[in-house]
Amino acid sequence: MAVRGQRFHVDLDVDDESPQQQIGEGQTSSHNPWSLVTDIRERSPSAAPKPPSPSKLRSSRDRKQEIDLENRQKIAAMSTEAIANAQQEIRASLDPSLIERLLKRANIEEDQDADDDSLIGAKSQRTPIEKTAPSNRSMGTTPSQASLAMVAPSLDPEDVQIKPPPDLQPVSTFTGYPAPPSFHFPLPPTPPDLDPEDPEFLSKLHSTYFPSLPTNPNSLSWMQPPSPGESEAYSPSRDDLHPSAVRFDFRGRLLPPRLASQIPITKGLHHHGIAPKAAGYTIPELSHLSRSSIPSQRCIAYQTLGRILYRLGTGVFGPEDHELCQGLWQCIGQGRVLDTLTAEAARDGDNGNRSCWVTATEAMWLWRKGGGRRWKAA
Repeated sequence: MAVRGQRFHVDLDVDDESPQQQIGEGQTSSHNPWSLVTDIRERSPSAAPKPPSPSKLRSSRDRKQEIDLENRQKIAAMSTEAIANAQQEIRASLDPSLIERLLKRANIEEDQDADDDSLIGAKSQRTPIEKTAPSNRSMGTTPSQASLAMVAPSLDPEDVQIKPPPDLQPVSTFTGYPAPPSFHFPLPPTPPDLDPEDPEFLSKLHSTYFPSLPTNPNSLSWMQPPSPGESEAYSPSRDDLHPSAVRFDFRGRLLPPRLASQIPITKGLHHHGIAPKAAGYTIPELSHLSRSSIPSQRCIAYQTLGRILYRLGTGVFGPEDHELCQGLWQCIGQGRVLDTLTAEAARDGDNGNRSCWVTATEAMWLWRKGGGRRWKAA
């Protein structure tokens, strides 16, 4: 071993270390500290492992059959005296409660074996449990092995005779399920067909479909055909019209009677007013619609009134002192149109309907752009 404080030299280029390596200068040592380190040698591969023998691959069922056959052979080779002595030794060495449990287990297994024998139709003779139990001590077997000796041979599925039930029938002779009993539910009487062109159509409609509800002819008046007076309210044949009867479209343009009678109902300008057959809205009808509880109806009224105010203020319908213009301003004042628009525009959008607030503000702006005139009663 090297002494502390002395210098030593190790030549790493040399493959084999000599047993007498110089340590220091002029000194040799009989013990080489690096003699324990040798070259790494690979171990030759061993033989391939042998596959497990077939005996290890046997199933537990085959093992039980071998134990049963071995126990039966040993019991058959014993005499009656040897069996009796073995029984006495087992009863003296085992706990009586354990012997009782083994006997109960043997009885259960005998019942199962009897059921198996009844299925295959075979009757096998068995040695009583009193004769099989003594073989435990003399042959070096355990009580569990002795109980296996009473187990019946395993059943072969091919030997089992399956008996069909007596009520089994082929599918070809199956007549089907019995028919369910028939039920009869009375049908309501069929109402007669109603003709919409019949003058008594509304009364017949109420008596046929709503006989228990009270009738109100006024609520169904809009379904009645217009009377001669309503048809002539905005007729092209009339020579004079009151400003309150003049009709406008949604853009605020004036609709003369001839044009109002030609516009189809698909444009949305027809309604159940004074003249149902004429298209358009009058200023009193728009004033009434602006106070509706439905926001969408108020928006239409605000927008149309604002455009009418702009056209009326800019002189589209004639000069300010014209009879038609004065009559239209009078209708606006009597319907309190400006008061309704001002109240809606002054309302905060968060406290009311925002669409109504926007359309009312736009209508007031158009009124201002048209001059901002107010009608004053004489």
